[in-house]
Amino acid sequence: MLKRMLPLIAIVLGFNFLLYYYFSTHKTQNQSPPSGKGIISSKLISVPMVNDTEDDLLTLASSDLRLSFSKKSGTLTQWSLPKFLAGDHKAPINLLRSKPGFMGGGLVVRDKNSLLPLSLTSITVNGTAPTSHLISVPSAGITLTENFSYNGHSASLSYTVPASGYRVDIQVSNPDKLPLTFLPGLDFGMTDEVQSYGTEFQGPIYGTSAGKMNEFKKDQAETFPPGSLSWAGNETKYFIGYLSLSGLSASTDIIKDKVSSFIRLTLPPGDSRFAITGSPKRYSLLKSAEPGLVDTVDFGWFLFGRIYLVSFLAKFLFLILSNLYAHMANYGFAIIILTLFIKLLFSPLTYLSYRSMFQMQQLQPEIKKLQAKFKDDRNQLNAAMMELYKERRINPLGGCLPVLVQIPVFVALYNILNNTVELRQAPFLFWIHDLSLKDPHYIFPIIMGVTMIIQTRLTPSSPDPMQKRIMMFMPVVMTFFFLNFPSGLVLYWIVNNVLTIGQQYFTMRYLFKTRPA
Repeated sequence: MLKRMLPLIAIVLGFNFLLYYYFSTHKTQNQSPPSGKGIISSKLISVPMVNDTEDDLLTLASSDLRLSFSKKSGTLTQWSLPKFLAGDHKAPINLLRSKPGFMGGGLVVRDKNSLLPLSLTSITVNGTAPTSHLISVPSAGITLTENFSYNGHSASLSYTVPASGYRVDIQVSNPDKLPLTFLPGLDFGMTDEVQSYGTEFQGPIYGTSAGKMNEFKKDQAETFPPGSLSWAGNETKYFIGYLSLSGLSASTDIIKDKVSSFIRLTLPPGDSRFAITGSPKRYSLLKSAEPGLVDTVDFGWFLFGRIYLVSFLAKFLFLILSNLYAHMANYGFAIIILTLFIKLLFSPLTYLSYRSMFQMQQLQPEIKKLQAKFKDDRNQLNAAMMELYKERRINPLGGCLPVLVQIPVFVALYNILNNTVELRQAPFLFWIHDLSLKDPHYIFPIIMGVTMIIQTRLTPSSPDPMQKRIMMFMPVVMTFFFLNFPSGLVLYWIVNNVLTIGQQYFTMRYLFKTRPA
């Protein structure tokens, strides 16, 4: 029974991985942002135009953030993360796409059906005029205040940046009760880094007042009334930018077209307080932040759907992996130890599987006799085989059930290695400088294919010639699948295969010695 199930399991998983890779490749190609002004050509998106140059900027630099503001308009033009480099390793990740000629992040005023920029009158840092273009954030934090005017009315916008962390507190002072709107910026939370692998959603997301995360997938505009959202923003595979809205009486517009997304926060009359965050999708950060944010890391993917059991197992295994990394400072070694832990955890089930395989192998001569005796009567054959299993006290499903039980764990670990920012640009040894990317020399996939061949040869063979051919061909198919998989995934599979080979050899050689026919 196990030999019948294994090819089916391998084919189903392999086919889904192939579809996963195929659709993710086409999806990321379609999501690549076009250059120039075409990114904001949609009629859905209303972005005020400003005659603003970006050669005169004021930058606040903390250990985790670099925020740049235009000295001419006061708009936020850059939100970069100095600890996270772009794919070329040359510049920090930027979560705010700034397009010349269009409004960045900041305040605008609603005049009839249009959004218009305010006039900047002054900028202060901790109450004084800045004397430098680059200001380091002290340990107590720093507050940048922008003062505006519009038709003789005044308003101010303050950003309080901490010395560490990614959350920036916002305060809006509006004594004249202007109809103000806050814009986090076009595609805030998105990056120009093209997702190399995976089908994870990229675009607008929001959290309901009940703490549930939702993806905003349709190309449309939708207004959410005050109190209905706890947060709203944009996400990519590894990064996120969002507004914290709890306790704020403001309506939120989410607008999306094929290539861009935009969020508008319609502020109530008077003063307002809220927060804006742009950060990596680090599990510890998301779990301690807004309700539902942790669900932006897709721990539960399986067969193009989300399964709670897989998500639960993935979170548990990720905590173990994180603790291992805290002691080893290398995610590659942490993956090896975690794989060993999983293998030991399931060793009793694997033993039962091998025992069932051994028992079924011993029954082959008698099964062949029954097949010859009842070759023209399928019902009689099945009844005779079940009687034989009952007489020998053998469960024909005993070999495949332990394998099926382990599949959610394997998929959970797959999701961890593929979806977490902790593995992004994490080095291992030698030529592996990023466990989230494929092996540039394809050495790991080849090693994995060799271990699969050895594992297949050690597994008791099936009398069915078709199943034999499938099992012989599977290492080639799986090697092909794994050529473009993240090297961290391939490392896990190699270690798992090596441990399985050792377990198979020891079990079959010393515990289940083949009896003479």
